[in-house]
Amino acid sequence: MKTLILILSLCISSFVWANEPSASASAKEWLQIVDAGNYTESWQKSDSFFKSQLSQNKWDSALKSVRTPLGKVKSRAELGKKEFSSLPGVPEGEYLVIQFQTEFQNKKSVIETLTLSKSSGHWLPVGYFIK
Repeated sequence: MKTLILILSLCISSFVWANEPSASASAKEWLQIVDAGNYTESWQKSDSFFKSQLSQNKWDSALKSVRTPLGKVKSRAELGKKEFSSLPGVPEGEYLVIQFQTEFQNKKSVIETLTLSKSSGHWLPVGYFIK
């Protein structure tokens, strides 16, 4: 009986884990929203800490001034990711910083850095930088 309970527990936890989007998948989904120019939606789908630090209007304005001149995304490849339990200026928690090598229509080589937090139980953006 104990073996059956253990097997069922493992199966259930594996099923839940398999259905939870990975941080990389969440990052790419969010970046696609930004790529489409849906800046308001990207703000709405960000972590509450992000929203508390930057109004929707300021976010829209910042992205329009930075992303619009770059043009459409031609390619994007994940360079790497690193987990953190604390980062400067944010509460302690689960964080993942993912960097992408991105080629835009009007700029060949750009590094995008997206920081995600799992404070809500799901990986949501708390920071986005383009260099």
